[in-house]
Amino acid sequence: MLPELLAWFTGKEQNRRKFPRKRKPYRAAYSLDGKSTRAAIGLDISGGGLCILTQEPVGRDEFEVRIVLDERNLRVRARTVWHDNVQHQGRKVWRYGMRFTGIPADDWDAIMRYTTDRPVAESNKAQEELTAVRMTPDDTARLLPKELQTRLLSMLVERRRLAPLADRVTPLVQYFYSGIVRHNDKLMHRLVIQSKVVGPERDELFETRFVFDESGKNVQILN
Repeated sequence: MLPELLAWFTGKEQNRRKFPRKRKPYRAAYSLDGKSTRAAIGLDISGGGLCILTQEPVGRDEFEVRIVLDERNLRVRARTVWHDNVQHQGRKVWRYGMRFTGIPADDWDAIMRYTTDRPVAESNKAQEELTAVRMTPDDTARLLPKELQTRLLSMLVERRRLAPLADRVTPLVQYFYSGIVRHNDKLMHRLVIQSKVVGPERDELFETRFVFDESGKNVQILN
């Protein structure tokens, strides 16, 4: 679940504009099996992805990239969005523009600090400042398993923030996803659900913040 949600979130146009990109060479390597590595050169990086040079064609769309930013080592998974050939120091090399599909929250924080010229080792709440993105019904159906959706909505019903679920009746909700965060020392997805309860005199609107793990089984309400 994590790669699909994160790839969708960082790939949204508003997030590509939001995340600053730093164009400065950095040390990098890539791995196809998670063990052995091959040399690469980092060209630029942002909260949504990166660009690297390799000495040979990688031969795979998605793979692990290891990065060193201000002496901090990071490991991410990324998918190729585009690639071409360029000349580097008189040699033909391969250039890959990539989008993150998996990244630990702490490493994402470090990248955000690096791209805004702050100390990479500094601890802050950059994750909390990310803008939530509204999920369309198609996004929700594709990215959130039906079992998880039912559980989230049932928790709203239990708290009287949503009418009881019924077949062939679309729940009055909107989903807003805002990436991953470290919660109680675990990586969790962060989701806000806006719900409506229609009353005889007036409608009631609610906004509920959830976090859940990659399996979708550990779900918590934050408010």
